[in-house]
Amino acid sequence: MTDGKSTKIQSSHIRFGRRTYFFDVKQGANDKKFLKITESKFMGEDKDRLYNSFLLFPEDVEDFQRELTEVAGALA
Repeated sequence: MTDGKSTKIQSSHIRFGRRTYFFDVKQGANDKKFLKITESKFMGEDKDRLYNSFLLFPEDVEDFQRELTEVAGALA
C-alpha cells in the first residue's frame, strides 16, 4: 500500500477499550524503513476519533524498547 510518500511493509494493531494502537513498518521515499505508532481514541457518540502518531527509526528502536521494558517493570 502506498500513500505517495511511503510504502507499508507490515502492519499490526491492538485494541484496549476505546483506544486502538497501530504499528506500521513503512519504507520512505528515501528507501529507509521506520516504525509509525498511531493511537486512535474514540471520543464518544457522534464525535470523531482522535489520532496521535510518532515515528521510530531503526537506530532508535533498541533504546526505546529497553526504556519501555524498564518502566513497564515498575507496574509489576
